[in-house]
Amino acid sequence: MKLDLRRVILFVDDMAVMTDFYEKQLGLKVLTREERWVDFDAGGSRLALHSGVSNPGRTKICFYVSDVSKARQELIDRGVRMGKDPGPAKDELQLCDGKDPEGNTFQLSNRP
Repeated sequence: MKLDLRRVILFVDDMAVMTDFYEKQLGLKVLTREERWVDFDAGGSRLALHSGVSNPGRTKICFYVSDVSKARQELIDRGVRMGKDPGPAKDELQLCDGKDPEGNTFQLSNRP
């Protein structure tokens, strides 16, 4: 299994203000814009804004894998705490969160 850091997700209270900051003030190009999600091109990876609170740190490291379910099982076999199995891939978005030893959240995702 190869993990590629694909994006960092920032959970924000005010999507409009934060989107404006990253797009207009920092000059990042918007790749995807949805109601509660904005994905920016940040060079070798992406920066995403997500409306709402996930955890006290409000940051989530997201690793791309083509098969989330398979990667999840490999990590569990290595002793990593992982969330619910999203099931077999069916050409849809699959996500699975895990925790590091200090309780920080990371995510496996097949989002390009």
